[in-house]
Amino acid sequence: MRKAYILPALLLVMAMFAAAEYSGQKEIIFPEIAALALGAWVMEKPPWRSSILDFWLSPTMAAVSGVLMVRFFTYAPFFMITGAFCLVVLQLRLIHSGVLPSISAAILAIITRTDSWYYPLSVCVLTGMIALGRYALDRCAPWNDPTVLPRKSVPDRIEGNGTLNGLAHWSNLLAGVVAVTAVAAVTDHLFMVAPPLIVAFVEVSKPGGALRDRTGKILGLLVFAALSGVMWYALIHTVLGWPLTVSAAVSTLTVFLAYHILQLPFPPAVAIALLPAILPQGSLWSYPWQVLCGSAAFMVISKLCIAHAEHMAVPEGTPTE
Repeated sequence: MRKAYILPALLLVMAMFAAAEYSGQKEIIFPEIAALALGAWVMEKPPWRSSILDFWLSPTMAAVSGVLMVRFFTYAPFFMITGAFCLVVLQLRLIHSGVLPSISAAILAIITRTDSWYYPLSVCVLTGMIALGRYALDRCAPWNDPTVLPRKSVPDRIEGNGTLNGLAHWSNLLAGVVAVTAVAAVTDHLFMVAPPLIVAFVEVSKPGGALRDRTGKILGLLVFAALSGVMWYALIHTVLGWPLTVSAAVSTLTVFLAYHILQLPFPPAVAIALLPAILPQGSLWSYPWQVLCGSAAFMVISKLCIAHAEHMAVPEGTPTE
């Protein structure tokens, strides 16, 4: 990780929480901002190669989509979450964007029943700041593997190797999301499909991705992030009565320390750590268990998706030894 850029990322997260606390509008809080700042500013090899326009446009479109679904449809979490997943994936494919946290932007609005326009406005402003910050960083000190690319040269990161393989890959992912969401909806434990977990599932399941052999560490990191996020929120904000901004800062730094120890900067984890700030109080202490169950299910399904993809990639009649 590029440690010099941890402070700007932390300050952006703190500014978001301070604005939410000062205004009394918790809809301003979008935990994936920490993940986006990590990927765009801190990681040496950013996980999303996209144009600066995509970095701003994709999450904003998704956030607007999520709010519109909450406003105009009867609340049905199973159908809305799976529908939002399909809609955002379609949006990403249409604009050739690889900004996968956009999926979280839509689904978060559904899980938290957010119908306020403060939410997409916040996503719009904050992602714009991240994109402009990365643009400035690339101009001042170009990196070998930049995130910001000319619009026409951006590879379509969510396509598979060919149209049919890509369709099969995303069909498998959709089946996984449908399965876990069904269990979450039936048991009324919706944070089994906390939006960063769905993003983590997509990231880990990338064909040929480097994360596929590290699912054990990723599972542990996600659960640790959930536990630490709940602990710091309860201790600092609830017990001590300190500002929400302080608990968010400590939660963020705790996960960044875990990244350093494990040598595994995985953006969805820091978003998981910040979600307790906007949880219903009744879900706070069950949140780590929901994250454990949901992430374990997604990691198992990811392994099955990868095995299926590898099996399909072997030509008929080719030895599999």
